[in-house]
Amino acid sequence: MLLVARKNLFSERTRLAISVGGVAFSVFLIGILLSLYRGWNEKVGEYVERVPADLWVASEGATDFIQAGSSLPDGVGTLLNFVPEVDKVSALDVRPVEVSKGGTSETLDVQLVGYDPRAHLGGPLEMVEGKSPPGPGEVIVDKETRDRHGVNIGDKLVRGAESVTVVGISAGGDFVFTQVAFVTLETAAEFLRLDPPDRRTFFLVTLHDPSEKKALAERLEAGSSGVVLFTGQEFANETRDRILGNILPMVVVLLILAFVVGLAVAGLTIYTATVEKSREYGILKAEGFTNRFLYGVVLEQCIVTSIIGFVLGTLATVIIAPFAQEMVPQFVVFVRWQDILGITGITLLMGVIAAFIPVRRLAQIDPVTVFKG
Repeated sequence: MLLVARKNLFSERTRLAISVGGVAFSVFLIGILLSLYRGWNEKVGEYVERVPADLWVASEGATDFIQAGSSLPDGVGTLLNFVPEVDKVSALDVRPVEVSKGGTSETLDVQLVGYDPRAHLGGPLEMVEGKSPPGPGEVIVDKETRDRHGVNIGDKLVRGAESVTVVGISAGGDFVFTQVAFVTLETAAEFLRLDPPDRRTFFLVTLHDPSEKKALAERLEAGSSGVVLFTGQEFANETRDRILGNILPMVVVLLILAFVVGLAVAGLTIYTATVEKSREYGILKAEGFTNRFLYGVVLEQCIVTSIIGFVLGTLATVIIAPFAQEMVPQFVVFVRWQDILGITGITLLMGVIAAFIPVRRLAQIDPVTVFKG
């Protein structure tokens, strides 16, 4: 059976190239879309996830870090300090703002985070260059802000009449379409002109025993109105849902289209090959080979085509994705071996379904017609 399938498959190299190319292109699109979504998912939640806090405290109705739709009185932090399980409490002032690079008309969006350097919570995750913590009128920007917008140490970020000077570059604060910039709470109040200045966006809490965070969060929410508490993982997931929730349906549609493209190309080329070799299949039938055997031949052709296309498409994904990321910083990719396994299954399914397209044609071949004329 395999010899027949191989003969039919490789006898027409152009058709084979078209079929393999269609599957490879489909695999490439699926791989790129999945790795792109994984990359965005990884980046969007990274900062929130890695902040060394056991609980995030926000006002009721707040859903995520990017929207920063939370406002809490400073007194909430004071009350939290009296909770026996609490080890440390630190305030954050977070605002999405548009700033311009001093001396230019270029504008950029940043997620400005005002934090208390003495608490060692909510600040830069990892310093790449410059000093930390920032002082009065100073800011630390993410390395993606530097790479995308050319913001370097010594530059000024301007908002209206206020400005801050870049003194450091950090890593781990990239949200793909915006990046975190860190200032002190006092600088945030002046730069953003917060009114009143005694309200905070979030409070970060560490506990003496981190294993108690779930129970403590439930107890505090039940005993306090207008306050919600999240673990770092929960808040990171909420932030991901906020940013990527509207993107996921589009990704799913594109994945389906990519699958259909590969299926259509592979199925139609195998069908055309089957039609052209109807006489040969008729001879096989006349010699006693069953329809089941012929179906197996076609299935093997589709599986071989799918495997070759999968290898080429996967190689293209692994090779091209890093270059695309270098050229377009927002093109953040993360290739997981689990996704590669999933694409393997999808490709084989594509081959199996494609094999059914010429089945009806095979069943209609009459071996008697082979000997006519």
